Amino acid sequence: MTSGSSKNAIRRELRRKTEEFLSLGGEIKKHVAGDTGEPADKPRGRSAFVSSEPPKTRTYINDVVLALDSRKAKKTSPKVAKTHKRRTKKLIYDDFGEPVREVWSDE
Repeated sequence: MTSGSSKNAIRRELRRKTEEFLSLGGEIKKHVAGDTGEPADKPRGRSAFVSSEPPKTRTYINDVVLALDSRKAKKTSPKVAKTHKRRTKKLIYDDFGEPVREVWSDE
């Protein structure tokens, strides 16, 4: 199976391999939903999600977001910006893109 195969091509390939497995004497066993693959004569192993450590105190995300927003609000106090008017030189071009003259502007 290639990574660029369509779903139908993958299904056909799986069906073909399953039929080949069965024709060579393979057997497919059906299981009831909820059955486990662990041996019944041995005690069940501990789940991977269970640990011996006590549960940790959780930090609720709403409290964290509110704290971040309040810090951000403190930093973004409106500041009055001083505007310095500078004279700048602008070039005036003709219709063909050639510079014609220089003009000083107060922007």
